[in-house]
Parts: sequence; structure tokens; C-alpha cells
Amino acid sequence: MLFKWNENMPRKLDNQSTSELMQRFENLQEDATPLWGKMNPTQMLAHCTAALKMAFGEIPAKIIFSPWKASVARLLFIEWFPFPKDSPTTAEMDTNKKLKPTGSFTEEREALFFQLNRMNNAPNDFNFGMHPLFRKLNREQWGKVVYKHLDHHLRQFGV
Repeated sequence: MLFKWNENMPRKLDNQSTSELMQRFENLQEDATPLWGKMNPTQMLAHCTAALKMAFGEIPAKIIFSPWKASVARLLFIEWFPFPKDSPTTAEMDTNKKLKPTGSFTEEREALFFQLNRMNNAPNDFNFGMHPLFRKLNREQWGKVVYKHLDHHLRQFGV
């Protein structure tokens, strides 16, 4: 195998990993320069919040992959590979297209914290919305995707 999940990375979203993510977001500076990509920190926070809202079905996902491709993508990107730098995103979560931050840096961070706590506290049998690539995910799978996605963007800003 070329790459396997970083063994130190949490394999689920729980109280400990949620607290760790929130602490890292507290360390994010409003004027930080990204190591890759085009978003500034405020836009990144809005993007991450939108992703969590998509998990709850509040932002409809435009399904990109067939069921077969989605099952392969789930295996590769939820279990094995990191999220690629500069990967495209859906228009609904793209701050250069449909998504515009509505608050200040601090307000966007608080909105993200609200959604992150909401995800962490969601019951195991919650009926989540569809993911554009991975399609139907359960609580555990959404937790892995959320952790990897947020970690990806924190690393984007060196946090």
C-alpha cells in the first residue's frame, strides 16, 4: 500500500477529537496565508461550516459519482488516502462561486464550532444528507470525512 490512514489520526469524531479540532481552529490566525489554495481563513471557515451543513442535509449535495464509483471513492478517500491539495469542491461550498461568508472571522469560527458540536452530538442512527462524492454515509463515515476535511484545511494554514 502506498498510503494508509495516519495511525495517530482519530478514526471517528468524538469528544476528544472535536476538542482537538476546536483548539487548532482557535490557533488559526485571521491573517494567515494558505500554504496552498485560494481561500483566506474566513472563507475556509465558511467552507468548512457549509460542508457540515451539507452533512445534515441543509445544503443539498449535487451527486457526482454513480453508486459504484462512490463505493470505490469511500474506500480510497475515507479509509486510505489523504484529501489532495487543491482538489475541486462543489459550487455550493466554493467561496469563489455560490458560497459567501456572511460574518467576520470570529463569527465564522463560532458558526463552525456550532456545527462541529452538532455533528459530534448527532446520534449514531441519524439520517444524514448525501455527500456529493461518497453518497450515503453513516455517522461513523461522516465523522471520518469531517475530521479529515477539517484537518486538511487546518494543515492548509499551517495549524
